[in-house]
Amino acid sequence: MLLRIISLFLLASFLFAEVKIYATKAKEINKIVYLENLVIIYNNEILIQAKRAKIIDKKIFLKKDVVVFYKETSYLADSAEIINKNKVNINTVFLVDNSNEIWIKAKKAKLKNENLILKDIIFSSCCIENPDWYLRSSRGAYNKKTKYIKLYHIRLYIHDVPVFYFPFYFNSLDKTRRSGLLRPYVGYSAKEGFLYSQPIYTVLGQRADLELTPTIRTFRGKGLYSTFRFVSSPYDYGEIKFGEFIDFKKYNKKHNLANKTHYGYQLFYKRDEIFKNDKLYMNIKYANDVDYFYLNPYNYTFDTKYLVDKLITSKLNYINEFSDNYIAGIYAKYFIDTTKVSNDDTLQILPQLNLHKYEQKDFILNSFDLNLFNYYSKSLKYYQATLNIPLAYNFKMFDDYLNIKISENFDYVTANRYNSKTQPQAFYQLYSTIKFYNSLTKKRDYIHILNPAITFNFAQKSKLSKENDLLSFSKINDSITFSLFQIFEKKDFYFDHDIKQNFENNFKNPSPMENIFNLKKAGVSATDTNKYDWDLQRFIYNSISVSFPVRSFYFKISHIYNYPKNCTLSQSYTLRTEKKFNKFKKGYFEYNYDIENKYYKYFLFGIKLNKKCWQYDFSLQKERIPVMKDEGISYTNNYMLRFNINFYPIGGLKQTIQLK
Repeated sequence: MLLRIISLFLLASFLFAEVKIYATKAKEINKIVYLENLVIIYNNEILIQAKRAKIIDKKIFLKKDVVVFYKETSYLADSAEIINKNKVNINTVFLVDNSNEIWIKAKKAKLKNENLILKDIIFSSCCIENPDWYLRSSRGAYNKKTKYIKLYHIRLYIHDVPVFYFPFYFNSLDKTRRSGLLRPYVGYSAKEGFLYSQPIYTVLGQRADLELTPTIRTFRGKGLYSTFRFVSSPYDYGEIKFGEFIDFKKYNKKHNLANKTHYGYQLFYKRDEIFKNDKLYMNIKYANDVDYFYLNPYNYTFDTKYLVDKLITSKLNYINEFSDNYIAGIYAKYFIDTTKVSNDDTLQILPQLNLHKYEQKDFILNSFDLNLFNYYSKSLKYYQATLNIPLAYNFKMFDDYLNIKISENFDYVTANRYNSKTQPQAFYQLYSTIKFYNSLTKKRDYIHILNPAITFNFAQKSKLSKENDLLSFSKINDSITFSLFQIFEKKDFYFDHDIKQNFENNFKNPSPMENIFNLKKAGVSATDTNKYDWDLQRFIYNSISVSFPVRSFYFKISHIYNYPKNCTLSQSYTLRTEKKFNKFKKGYFEYNYDIENKYYKYFLFGIKLNKKCWQYDFSLQKERIPVMKDEGISYTNNYMLRFNINFYPIGGLKQTIQLK
């Protein structure tokens, strides 16, 4: 934030270039030029204004209401002495930076040769009168040559109350990449202890750098993660990551973990224009378990999303758009199922070949899509080929009130094991589609948009081989699909509705009807998404929420009902309440209850402020997690303290603390 003050001193050299000086009144006494009333000094880069000034041997002394304008920044000072380009003194400097919307005060500022010395520094982005927060430093120093800045005795004040003290700050304001320490990451978990990660950054050249990050979780263990980043051209970027985390013996034994050491690596690379009109994407991963990703040093909030997916997927994609109408691709996927001791029987896709022709809008709309899959595991190796060819004709009738699309579609799938003496498995189908649709709009003192559509699918011919365990396909039957989407809007009233229903075999087999609507009116809103199963004669899914304001309160009630076929019923409701204290600050409370199991899943309460100069969000959450024990179902309680505070534009802190 001191860059703008520093720039004022860097501008001193401009005053010793060609400048123009204007004053309402000027006089010379004993080789001293006195300027009064209004003094203006400017060149192409800078403009300085003051009430009084005097010039002695090319030294300029400015007094009373000194104002400096430079680009989008303005400076105010009581007085300034510009002795030469290496010596400048300023008393009570005040700066307003319009680009970053901050202000800075310094009681004294001196430039002597390469060193800038500042005393009693205050800055903030809040209102100048009674700012919500500000930073104060007793003194600071900046070296123009090395571009290093030092600040001493830094205090953070919130509403004039000191809340944080830091004795010393040292950093480089040089924008060039430099080796050194990056900001550390800290966190706390009642289960894993205090977390500390310290990235060490090393510049290896203009096109590469290395980041080593030792990390420790005091109750769990310690490890080292690394990231090597590189570029070889303007069109590519790559990363190589590898690391290892070792649990303490006591922690590993207590939680009965399969692995004491968690290790892995990742190779990421993407490039455009290897040859021409092509792209390469590669993301190769390996880990002995998913804890390797969870324990990465940047997961200081103990986010458990890394532990949900037990499947580690590596990908390699290459596409080439070799003409205006055709695109070809090579894809590969490799899976590691961390729940298995061995992945010999895990089926891999090595590789998939694709050739696609874009739809051409000629008299007949035509395209095709061809895929070749190679599936591989130790026990099973086979190929599969799929082909889809649609031909369509689109036209309009009745003065464009009716659009009609007629299409013929051919699907073919074949597969067989390698070195098999049996006939390849195969499936093909030919089906026709006729779609009647339109988009109608009516505008009066309201707007109504209506998009109806009816689609007919006719199964013409199909054949499936007797052996078909290797095939993956979707058979099209005779069916009719009705869909309707509409929007109605009038002043502060808004409503949209989307409904879809499909019938197969002459209305004998209706699929679940899908229905979605959204409504808003004068701050009140309601949404509903549901599916109705005609065979079961009941809703199998429904999600509804209603929100509305009451004076300074805001309420939102939501209910989720899920009861698919051959599954148990699950339903829960969530209540959220917000209370506005003023236009910037509000408190909130949220409660979720499982109706079927008759227990609350979680509740949380917090307070949130959102101002331009700073924002914060503090919350405490208690969640109950069902656990199966010998005596039956029981519950464990998790307490999570979350806080996110940001001081614009200097940054802030985001942290989650897991309590017992």
